[in-house]
Amino acid sequence: MDLLRSCGVDRVYKIQEMNESESLELFSWHAFKQPSPTKAFATHSTDVVAYSGRLPLALEELGSYLYKCEIQEWRRVLEELKRTPNDEVYKKLKVSFDGLKHVIEKQIFLDIVCFFIGMDKNDVLQTLNRSTQLPTLVIRILEEKSLVTVDENNKIQMHVLLQAMAREIIKRESSYMSDQ
Repeated sequence: MDLLRSCGVDRVYKIQEMNESESLELFSWHAFKQPSPTKAFATHSTDVVAYSGRLPLALEELGSYLYKCEIQEWRRVLEELKRTPNDEVYKKLKVSFDGLKHVIEKQIFLDIVCFFIGMDKNDVLQTLNRSTQLPTLVIRILEEKSLVTVDENNKIQMHVLLQAMAREIIKRESSYMSDQ
């Protein structure tokens, strides 16, 4: 957003999330090299699309990984995905987190994941005001970087894969700290 504004762009179009049918088709092109899944993999394909939160990056990564895999591998991957995010997707999503310039931005992002998803933005700001002086600015930055959204009911939301990535960051950091 900042780059667009610095270039004089005053209107930004928000791209709509793909629907389930479009998501399944994108995934299928990568997993099967055709527009729809084979019958034997239809249910598993729908599960992968649901897990991905219909995020194109995740659909492409997971589809490419599962291309030509046997059904047992699909089951194993789906079980693994329920526990931890796909490493390639994690790395690509983490770039956005790593791009946050200040520690407070990262802290508030992780706080949102742990405590504030689905809460009213004003309530979140009031709570965060107790611990930091810049929550309004930080939440605006997180919105501009598409790390959080505020829905039509003023509730803070976050894509399911960003939540998984954030939980993985917390898990890795806490594991690192316990090793110290």
